[in-house]
Amino acid sequence: MTTLSRFAILGAATSLFVGMGMAPALAAEDPSVAVTNTETIQVLMDSNANVKSQRVYEQIDLSGKGNVNFANPIETNSLRNLDGFKGFDVKDGNQIVKAQVDGEKRFRTVSDYKKDLPVKISVRYFLDGQPIEAGDVVGKSGKLGIYYTVENRTGETQTLSYLDGKGNTIEKEENVAIPMVGSLTTIAPSNFTDVESKQANMAGDGRGATQLSFTMTLFPPIGSNVAQFGYEADVEDAVVPKASISMLPINPLESPSFAGGAASYKAGAETGQKLTAGAATIDENLLKLRDGANELVAGLILLRDGAGQLSAGLNNEAAPGASELAAGAGKLDAGAGKLDAGAGDLSTGAKKLNAGAGKISDGLSRLNSGLKGDGTLESPGILNGLDSVVAGLNTLDGKLEKDLKQAIVPLINILMIPQLDIAINDIRKVGALTDPPSWGALQVLDTVKAINDGVRLTLTTGDPRIAQLQNASDLAAGLRVKLNDNIGSGADLSGLEGLKKGLQMIADGISTGVGTPEDDPNDDGTPSSLRSGIKALKDGLGKIRVGAEDAVGGVGELNAGAKDLKGGTDALLDGATKLAAGAGTLKGGTGELSAGASKLATGLDTAASGSGELFDGLMKAAAAAPAIPEGAQKLSDEGTSKLVLAGNTTALDYGNKYALIEAGAERAQTAGMAYGAPAEAQGLTAYKFELAGDDGEGSRTTTRGLAALALFAAGGAIAFFRRPSLV
Repeated sequence: MTTLSRFAILGAATSLFVGMGMAPALAAEDPSVAVTNTETIQVLMDSNANVKSQRVYEQIDLSGKGNVNFANPIETNSLRNLDGFKGFDVKDGNQIVKAQVDGEKRFRTVSDYKKDLPVKISVRYFLDGQPIEAGDVVGKSGKLGIYYTVENRTGETQTLSYLDGKGNTIEKEENVAIPMVGSLTTIAPSNFTDVESKQANMAGDGRGATQLSFTMTLFPPIGSNVAQFGYEADVEDAVVPKASISMLPINPLESPSFAGGAASYKAGAETGQKLTAGAATIDENLLKLRDGANELVAGLILLRDGAGQLSAGLNNEAAPGASELAAGAGKLDAGAGKLDAGAGDLSTGAKKLNAGAGKISDGLSRLNSGLKGDGTLESPGILNGLDSVVAGLNTLDGKLEKDLKQAIVPLINILMIPQLDIAINDIRKVGALTDPPSWGALQVLDTVKAINDGVRLTLTTGDPRIAQLQNASDLAAGLRVKLNDNIGSGADLSGLEGLKKGLQMIADGISTGVGTPEDDPNDDGTPSSLRSGIKALKDGLGKIRVGAEDAVGGVGELNAGAKDLKGGTDALLDGATKLAAGAGTLKGGTGELSAGASKLATGLDTAASGSGELFDGLMKAAAAAPAIPEGAQKLSDEGTSKLVLAGNTTALDYGNKYALIEAGAERAQTAGMAYGAPAEAQGLTAYKFELAGDDGEGSRTTTRGLAALALFAAGGAIAFFRRPSLV
């Protein structure tokens, strides 16, 4: 290559770097001077992609004002100055640059490239589907296929660290390559027709030829370390077209074309983590739902059984029982009404009974007083009167010979005492209180009064009046019977018979004589004389005295009983009053009870019907409920668990890819340039591969020279790597 060609290449490269708007870095020694270092590696290859030569073109651009002094890593093999014949100060593989800058200054060199190329290029040719060598293509006709393979060979094994979907750190070894992008351009001549390609951007060149451009992204995960592409065409008198390949190392985290893609991988990893976490939470809650659903199923079964028992109890027992209760409450209410009415009647009767018991008690008290008296002449009492009669008879017995009338008169007076009339009237009152009245007692009183009247009449008139005495005797006998029947069976009233006989003897004595004290009654019991009559009369009065004492005791007991009866009727009246009030309250309560029992019966009928429906519903629910935990488990197994797996897989996949991008970006920062840039300078590297064509001519020298000139002429299709300088 001539010096002129080299100048043309470096000039084109300078225009390309500056035209891309790359801001130069500042030199370390003088911040006012900016330094930019560009490396362009040119590789010339034959039509079979065999390397013929490879060179590196270095250019240092200085701009600003000040002094600079720095070292630039450089290839020293066959190092030549492209700006003149002046040599360089080279030390330890570095070009030492010392310069005073006022405006712009440039240093350009070229040397042989001795390092490994970052990519390997191969090309294959097919004619009508059969492989063919490049030199054999020339002059052929048919369906020609040309296929290129470009492989990024900068990879090295590194351990990548990233997070899975659960936040765990994953470490994995990966082949990390320096990210490379590039393009291949070629022109199919006019004798190539029906040009087809699935990868190329195609356009006419204005002279009948077809221009094809292929782009390559040679780093995973955005691309692949290997790119394969090509085209086919119908040819006549074929040639092998030349091709030009441009390759650039890039930082995918900073490149405008790839930063978005890199960010999407990062976002994908984060999304996978969130998806995993969310799906795990959902799955965990779903399993809780399953467990809760199992408890729900158990509860529904228990509830179903309980509802069955409830329905049976309501329909078979409670509802019929409530109906019976309502019927019973109705009867109870009716009975309470009758009880209320009866209690009123009882209260009224108790009042009457209490009043009668009071009168009985008062009459018996008077009768008791009449029997006993107080011992005075005005109120001697029956007992005292009997004692006086006996005493009078004793006196009479002693004075019969002297004065019969004087002896008889006291007896009459005694029998005529006012107390007897009072007692008789009291007895009448007591007898009248009985219901029905005791007419026998009244007859007894009448008989006693008749005896009294008869004896009094006989003795006061001095006329024997036997007929009346006989009547009195009959009345005395009647008195005995009546008193025995109506006053008390326990009293000995046989003295009345004696009275009868005594009175008879008085009558006989008046007619036949007084007789002697030794006179005894006749064998038939009749008095034999007045004295025997008096004797019999005294005996009878003695017995009457004993009977009267028994009568006094009976009347006392009867009076005590009457008082107890009065107290009982008082209590009965009080109880009857309370019973009437309570019966009224009970009637109101039973009415409410009856109404409530009716409502209860109606409500229980409704409840019984509802419990049956509830039981039927729970039967269906209990039958269907097991599907809930089964569905939850199935959803967990086939849904959320897989979602967790998918989220974790996404997190792992995108995490791995983004970690690979980060590792590649780091490699691009540290090893993207072939040799490196001065400290604090901006470094740029580009690779240009020229595949020679074959048209059958022998000479290829001129073609190679022109290829060098075209290295930077196609600058619009080349993107350069930007990286901070190396120290």
